[in-house]
Amino acid sequence: MHTIFHAFVTDRSAGQFTRRAATVLGAAAAWAAFSALSPSPALAQTAPSAQHGPFPGGPTTLIVPYAAGGLTDNLARALGQRLAERWGQPVVVDNRAGGGTVIGTTAAARAPADGRTLLVTSFGFTTNPFMVANLPYKPSALEPLAMIAVAPAILFVHPSVPADDVPSLVKYLKTSGKPFSFASSGNGSSPHIGAELFASLIGVNIVHVPYRGNGPGLNDLIGGQVQAMFDSKAALSFVKAGKLKALGISALKPSALAPDLKPIAQSGVPELANFATGSWFGVLVPEGTPKPIQSRLYSDIRAVLDTPDMREAIDRAGVEPLLLSQAEFAAYLKVEAERWGPVIRDKHIKAD
Repeated sequence: MHTIFHAFVTDRSAGQFTRRAATVLGAAAAWAAFSALSPSPALAQTAPSAQHGPFPGGPTTLIVPYAAGGLTDNLARALGQRLAERWGQPVVVDNRAGGGTVIGTTAAARAPADGRTLLVTSFGFTTNPFMVANLPYKPSALEPLAMIAVAPAILFVHPSVPADDVPSLVKYLKTSGKPFSFASSGNGSSPHIGAELFASLIGVNIVHVPYRGNGPGLNDLIGGQVQAMFDSKAALSFVKAGKLKALGISALKPSALAPDLKPIAQSGVPELANFATGSWFGVLVPEGTPKPIQSRLYSDIRAVLDTPDMREAIDRAGVEPLLLSQAEFAAYLKVEAERWGPVIRDKHIKAD
């Protein structure tokens, strides 16, 4: 199935993209040491644009190592459509799902380093090296180009859990002596590893219940079969309906995604003072892609992110825009690996 977007390039001014680092996932502030979405490809193309010239010289492929319809896929399609408008050339979104993102990531790592194959990926890029034996690619075979968005996870619990905030939950977990279950979207997923980090920091054990995706896990959380889950902003609708409680958001500072929720790191629990978990979304290129091409790609991604319709698409997805430069993104990924590696090893976490 091909989804084709037709648009004609218009003259758009690319103003200053403002990083809202103070309100995004705490990882963006702390982890990077900057304190203070396989189906057939989807095609996005436009009429040629004389204004922007022939770059990149032909069709460009955005490889997404996730199934169509997910968050990473949706962001890639929004980005691809707007890059196609800017370049006046086709941009193809190619979903290569499977193997816990290994299939798609391998395809991107083995692609020609000519700037016409980009990887749009997320959390699994930094955790797979610790969970998957004999990866068919080296992480260094892909160079960070730009981080585009972050999504801090929210801690949800079933209404039967006798806690209305993070400190009371921590007290309950430490004193109840009863098993406590966390749902996740699968072994090795961000909700899984985030829950294990949370438990480890406060010195308790949890029962991990993996599901095939967030939806089934969320359904069982609402039904009371499991007691807690780290999930996205979308689940807040169940809080308003009285079906769940939201205890905090996993950011170091208040987040515009859920301004009424206190950051877990600011909950007053000392062990959680630097706690943050969730997902990031970024673009990487095959190693050896010429630096002038990387610079042009980064510049165009930056300009696209600064357009009102792209900002609106990011907001609809329930994530926050965060543009990091190549150097900043590389540093972020390094600290991410240092954060999650020990948790994965200590808990013997393996991907599905």
